[in-house]
Amino acid sequence: MPQILFKVQQVNRLENHHIPDTYEATVEVEIINRESGELMKQGTLPVQFNEHGSFPSISHIQQFVSDKKMQTKLLFDIRRYVRKLRPYLQPDDE
Repeated sequence: MPQILFKVQQVNRLENHHIPDTYEATVEVEIINRESGELMKQGTLPVQFNEHGSFPSISHIQQFVSDKKMQTKLLFDIRRYVRKLRPYLQPDDE
């Protein structure tokens, strides 16, 4: 199973969202082969988050990776990553 690395690039407040204080983080994702260290895939994925949880864009994940097992792993890992960072993430415009 490849290794997945995450890095938050940008955080924006969503103004017209039905839940107040909802933000969107742009997360850089790198998928690396564990044995060779070779970069297999790199890109950014949007993740919305608020006080109720973190919600990655499933359609973006499906476009980013075609393998179902990898999609599931990426979904859970990116969700956990943003959830743990949520108290420290502030919008870039404030």
